[in-house]
Amino acid sequence: MQSLQWYMHRLRSMGPREIAWRLRSAIAAQLDLVRIPLGVVPSVKVSGPLARDEFLPGFSCSDTVPVAGDAPGRPAAWDERLVGAADRIFDDRLSYFDLEDQFQGDPIEWQKDWSSGRETRLRLSHLTDYRDFAEAGDCKLVWEPNRHHQFVVLARAWRITGDKRYARKVVDLALDWIEQNPFGYGMNWKSGLELGVRLINWVWAIDLIRDAEVFEDDEWARVLRCVYLLIWDTRRRYSQGSSANNHLVGEVAGVYVACRYFRDLPNTEAWSAEAAGILERELFLQSFADGCTREHAFGYQFFVLQFYSLCLLAGARSGAPLAAQFSRRLQAMYRFMADVCRDTGKQPEFGDADDGYVLDLGDHPRDESAPLIAVGAALFDDASLAAPSETAWWLFGEEAGAASSPEPARTSSAYQESGYFVLRSTDADIPTRVFFDCAELGFGSIAAHGHADCLSFAMAVNGRELLVDPGTYDYYTYPEWRNYFRSTRSHNTVEIDGEDQSEMLGAFLWGRRANATLLEWQEGEGVVTVTGEHDGYTFLDDPVVHRRSLTLDKRTGCVEILDVLACAGRHEARVSFHVAPGCDVTGADGEVRITRDNERL
Repeated sequence: MQSLQWYMHRLRSMGPREIAWRLRSAIAAQLDLVRIPLGVVPSVKVSGPLARDEFLPGFSCSDTVPVAGDAPGRPAAWDERLVGAADRIFDDRLSYFDLEDQFQGDPIEWQKDWSSGRETRLRLSHLTDYRDFAEAGDCKLVWEPNRHHQFVVLARAWRITGDKRYARKVVDLALDWIEQNPFGYGMNWKSGLELGVRLINWVWAIDLIRDAEVFEDDEWARVLRCVYLLIWDTRRRYSQGSSANNHLVGEVAGVYVACRYFRDLPNTEAWSAEAAGILERELFLQSFADGCTREHAFGYQFFVLQFYSLCLLAGARSGAPLAAQFSRRLQAMYRFMADVCRDTGKQPEFGDADDGYVLDLGDHPRDESAPLIAVGAALFDDASLAAPSETAWWLFGEEAGAASSPEPARTSSAYQESGYFVLRSTDADIPTRVFFDCAELGFGSIAAHGHADCLSFAMAVNGRELLVDPGTYDYYTYPEWRNYFRSTRSHNTVEIDGEDQSEMLGAFLWGRRANATLLEWQEGEGVVTVTGEHDGYTFLDDPVVHRRSLTLDKRTGCVEILDVLACAGRHEARVSFHVAPGCDVTGADGEVRITRDNERL
């Protein structure tokens, strides 16, 4: 239960329309407390075109991959990794977050946070407080295995090996989940985003195992009825107002993909048209023209890229393509991520990240970024995004998956609309990249996934991070660490008088916030310079404006940092530099040396 003060702050972040929506949602929840136990929920008659023997999907997820077919261009390492993962899943062992090969129980305990050992009581989901660790454990650790990524891994293993055990295991897991998670009960009907991710995984898994013929008629009917409830429940409570960030994208994407696939379910034509309109609207509301998302959290940019891309694919393959401008903006988002990731192979850890992904097709955002970016190469025929990619192989076929990476150009980049700047040395023997943050805090009235990191930077040398953003660490279990990793002190910038640039009001809620302004971006033949300032400390009795200039010598790779604090009186200033894991730091006589692998950096 949140404090009264939190509720007051949260209420102030909402507009009249959102308040009205939340009141309607509260009334609907009260009605659910009555009608769900009585079974007064939508039902579907599974017959005719919905029957197992007559069902025709709206599009194919799997037509590029024959069952146990010859795939000469597919690396053997992919198959070894896939079959090994599928075998562990077959034995009910999963790896996610801090858990490695965690046994899920016999029978599987779908409501359990295996890291803490806490298990949520199976009661109406409206009565479950997912934020209460004592009641629910860490909700992220409960929800992750219930996204059902493992279904798709098993289904892929069936198509590669032709072993029906894997396909049948998908059915067994789905039926067990339906049995243990009756509609409207427990943690796994609590979040619309989780329902959206689950829907997409069910679509892909079902399509990949269709050729296996492992469903009995009654089993198919039970699964299809659950799919309809997932669609219906997600759609009726789309996030709105200040909550309409990546959550809304994931909710709508789940409905859209499922409606385009299960086209003969009731209302799917109207619901998919509605979802398409929301997707096309939100893509532009939640991103800049330069390709960065407005949440200012690069881990979440990969998350929504997957949602948007799968919707683009589903629409095109089902005869209902999304708008051309949707494709152009999505391509810009891929190109932005390709640029900021290309020096190290991973995105800078700016803003929140929770390792979230949509489908497990062999590649993960927490690993190399190029295989996921390569999906954009196939979507848009854009060779600048190409890379070897198992994900692209599953989505588009052998040619897309085997594409080679182009040689990256060492040029600096200015994303002035979103507020990010990439400084690169071009002639230095050891290439250097500096990523500079002169951006707003985050998206919308609560800026949920932003960090207090104005004028922070990350630095990479020779393709490896040197000075880093420490990342996120935790959302729900350790509130003190949650606050620390969002604080100004935990970023490579300047903290004044022990205060944060922006004001934390809750784990995903900000009040007063720093406003950043670009003062200069200049690239010459030998150097590139960026200068910005922010007003995050003008609330102090003696206001302070922080101005920072970064200058990179493109020939030597040396970086000069100039911080100016404009104020009238005395203040305590803390300048932090967070060093990447694997480096050694020593200091003497005012000089700090950073070494890695016995090389002085």
